[in-house]
Formats: sequence, structure tokens, C-alpha cells
Amino acid sequence: MKQEPITWALVMVVVLIGNSILWGVVNSLFFVGGGMDGFRWPWPREEVALHLVLASVINGFFLGGMYRIACRQVRGMPIRVNQLFSVLDVLNELAMGSIACATAVCLATVICMVIPGLILHGLLMFTLPLIVDARLRAFEAMRLSWNALKTQWLSATLFHLVASFLSGLGFCFCLVGIVITGPLYVLAVTVLYRDYFPFKGSPYNAPHEKPQPFFDQDF
Repeated sequence: MKQEPITWALVMVVVLIGNSILWGVVNSLFFVGGGMDGFRWPWPREEVALHLVLASVINGFFLGGMYRIACRQVRGMPIRVNQLFSVLDVLNELAMGSIACATAVCLATVICMVIPGLILHGLLMFTLPLIVDARLRAFEAMRLSWNALKTQWLSATLFHLVASFLSGLGFCFCLVGIVITGPLYVLAVTVLYRDYFPFKGSPYNAPHEKPQPFFDQDF
């Protein structure tokens, strides 16, 4: 982050603007978030489920782009703002993985109370990096993330909580600070991901004949 502060600040600006535009379109079409004006598809009883799915897809897309940028940076490769949109090659798996993770965490939180949801969220935090970096299928990425962290579930949960908290501190400053603190979560998870999966989605304890870089394409 300290080596590319301007690039990351611009990435966050694009993410905030993109989120605003997409949610504006969603709210105008699907009655999500209320409101009385314009043409809408009224699904009042399914609004919560619809909101979860749409939020997962939108946030997953931007998070996936940020993870791809972060994977390049931790490997010493040049990064650019337009790489945020380089995840179209894994868009389907990214959407599926985002929805599956969000649904699992939501169910764990509602059915088993809050703490199991927080633990599960921590155990699945490598899912999106594995999809965008190693190009794994969604459920395979979830399985690998779970297997990598399940023996250190407490540390993973605390790490995820602290990273999320620090990243969200920017919201306390009228959203301006989020431009600075927003990338911290992605970068923190990516650094940890690199330690667990040094060679394109292969776990740290797997045998390797020849190291391979995370991501060798230049977008």
C-alpha cells in the first residue's frame, strides 16, 4: 500500500463510484431499499434475499478486482487502476463464490448466533483470492480456504475481524477516510494468502517441483 498510495486511492474512488452507480440501477429496478418513484419489480417478501444476492455479486466483483491488483503488488508486479476490471475471465465463479460465502455466513449467523458466522467468515476469507488468482471454481476455492485455515480457526477469525475493523475506520470520517483505509483489508488478506498459497492456489505444505508466479499476465 505504501508503495502505491495514489493507485490504491484511485482504485477506491472507482469502487465507490461504481458501487453507487450499480446500486442506483438496482434500486430503480428491483425495489431494493424502498422508494416510490419509477418502474420497479415489486418483490417485497423476497427483498432480503434479493438484497443479499445483489450485494454479494456487486461487492464480489469489486473485491475480486482489488484482490487481483493486490496479488500483483505482493509479487512485485506493476499495478494499474484498470486492472480492477480484469476479473471478467472469472466473473461467473466470482459471483457464485461471493453468493455462496455470503449465504453460508448469513445462515451461520442467523441460525447459530453471531460467533459461528464470524468464524466461518474468517475461514472462507481466501475464497475470492483463490478464484481470481488461481482461477479455481467457486466451491473448490471455498474448500481450499476452509482446509487451509480450519486448524487455526481462532487466529483466522481474529485476523479477519481486525483487518475488517481497520479497513472500516475510514467510514468514521465522512467516507473520505475509506479511500485510504479501504485497501487495508484486501492487502492484509492477500499477504496472508500468499503465505498459505505461494504457488497459484497450491497450499504451503504441498510438494512443488518448480515455483510459479501468482499472476503473470499484464493487463
